[in-house]
Amino acid sequence: MHAITLRYLTEVARRGSVRSAAQTLNVAASAVNRQILKLEDELGVKLFDRLPSGMRPTPAGEILLRHVRDTMLGFERSVAEIEGLSGLLSGHVRIVALDSFLIDFLPECIATFAERYPAVTFSVSAASSRNVVQQIQDGDADIGLTFDGPTSSALRRVASVLAPIGALMMPDHPLARRTLLSFDDLLPYSSLLFARDNVSYGTAVDESYTAFRETARARFKSSSIAFSKRMILAGLGIGFFTRIAFHSELQDGRLRWIPLDSHRLSQTRVMILAPNNRTLPPAGDLLLRALEQRLQTV
Repeated sequence: MHAITLRYLTEVARRGSVRSAAQTLNVAASAVNRQILKLEDELGVKLFDRLPSGMRPTPAGEILLRHVRDTMLGFERSVAEIEGLSGLLSGHVRIVALDSFLIDFLPECIATFAERYPAVTFSVSAASSRNVVQQIQDGDADIGLTFDGPTSSALRRVASVLAPIGALMMPDHPLARRTLLSFDDLLPYSSLLFARDNVSYGTAVDESYTAFRETARARFKSSSIAFSKRMILAGLGIGFFTRIAFHSELQDGRLRWIPLDSHRLSQTRVMILAPNNRTLPPAGDLLLRALEQRLQTV
C-alpha cells in the first residue's frame, strides 16, 4: 500500500473525521476520502463506520491500523538506529508535563529512549495544565503532556486518550469492592484532596465534585502526586486521580481504582502537545512518536 494512503488512514483514525485529517495533512478533504474509499474497495471491507459523531474504525480497520502503526514505528526506530550508528542522533529535548506523568510514565519512556540514544539529553519539568500549554506555545518546551483542552493554532494535538478521574484506595477499604461510587458514598470517609483542582482544564467542572470538595473530610491536601500516593498507600485517605501515576500499584493489587458516578469526570482525557509553528529536532520528533505509542496503553 502507498505510504500516503497509510498516512491518510492513520490521520483519519486519530482525528475522527476526514475534514480534520485533511486540515492536519494540509490536503483536500476529497483527496483523503477518495484514498480511504479506494483502499476499502481494494480490501473488500469497510475500514470505518461513518457515524454522526465522526469516523470510527471497524474491527477490520483496527487490525489494519495496528499493523500500520507498528510498521511506521518500526521504520522510525530503524532510521534512528542507523543515525545513531553514525553519531547523528543527538540534541536536547525539553518536556513539560503534569505531575502524574512524572511518576512512572515519563521515567519509563525516557529511560528506554536514553538507553537507545545516549547522545540525547533531556529537560523535564512539572507544571499545571494551563502552564503546560503556555510553555509549548511560548517555545519554552518541545513536548507537553496534559489534560485535553482548548489549544491555539500554534499547537498540534499529537494524541488524545480517555483518562477518567476515579477514586483510589487501599484494597481493604470498606468501599473497595464497589464498582461505581457517588460523592455521597464518599462523604463519610477521609479524603486526600489535590491542592490544585486537577480537572479544571479542558473539562467542565462537575458541580457535584465541586460541592464534594467543599464538604469532604479532607485529612490531607497536597499539590504533590508523589506525596498523595504515599498517603493513599498508607491507608490514610481516598485520592481522586487518573490511573496514570498509579499503574504499577493497580497492576499488582496494592491499590484499587473505582470509577466515579460523574459523566464529566468519566470523560476526562489527556493529550500530547507539540508546536505547530516550528520543527522539532530529530530526537524530539522520534521521542514524540514513542510517547504517542505509549500513551495508547495507559
